[in-house]
Amino acid sequence: MYSKTNFIGLEAIPYKLGSIHSNIDIVIRPFETSDLNSLNEGVRHSRLVEEQIPKCYVATTNENRTIYRQWLFTHKYQQQVIDYFGPIFPKISINEAIIEGVFTHPDYRGLRIMSDAMSKIIQQQQYKNIKRVIAFVEESNKASLKGFYRIGFLPYMIRKEVWFLFRRKVTLVQMSEKLQKKHLKAFL
Repeated sequence: MYSKTNFIGLEAIPYKLGSIHSNIDIVIRPFETSDLNSLNEGVRHSRLVEEQIPKCYVATTNENRTIYRQWLFTHKYQQQVIDYFGPIFPKISINEAIIEGVFTHPDYRGLRIMSDAMSKIIQQQQYKNIKRVIAFVEESNKASLKGFYRIGFLPYMIRKEVWFLFRRKVTLVQMSEKLQKKHLKAFL
């Protein structure tokens, strides 16, 4: 009937992202239909795959086992993203992108795969004109927040989601400098 969740809005400048190497070698490639459910995650994000909103990427081992997935939405697909998610992201400009749907296979967590893959995906040649990338991570997801911070993402906003009687209210609030420092201090 009622729930309240906070998400930390993170931002980074792609060319300033750090390069963290995972503890195993990974290969980045576009998502393929055969990757669906290869991450042992049930139906999480399966509808997003069905909507065919570009661009989804995966990281694989050298043996081509899919171990990580994420979307990188550019301005070009903003309306599809709004139609799918609703108003949960701030509008982005032509040289900005949104990271969403980040998921690492449970057997490969703790190996710094997310940080390595995310950095490699955003630094691909086709994204060379992206000047800012944003993401939102649930406040309680400490491992993901640490991974984002590790490569250079900084907190800048809070997204508050309140559900009451099956209706969602979303509020985006800029973070104060004091709150930004508090979030960073907790992880660095």
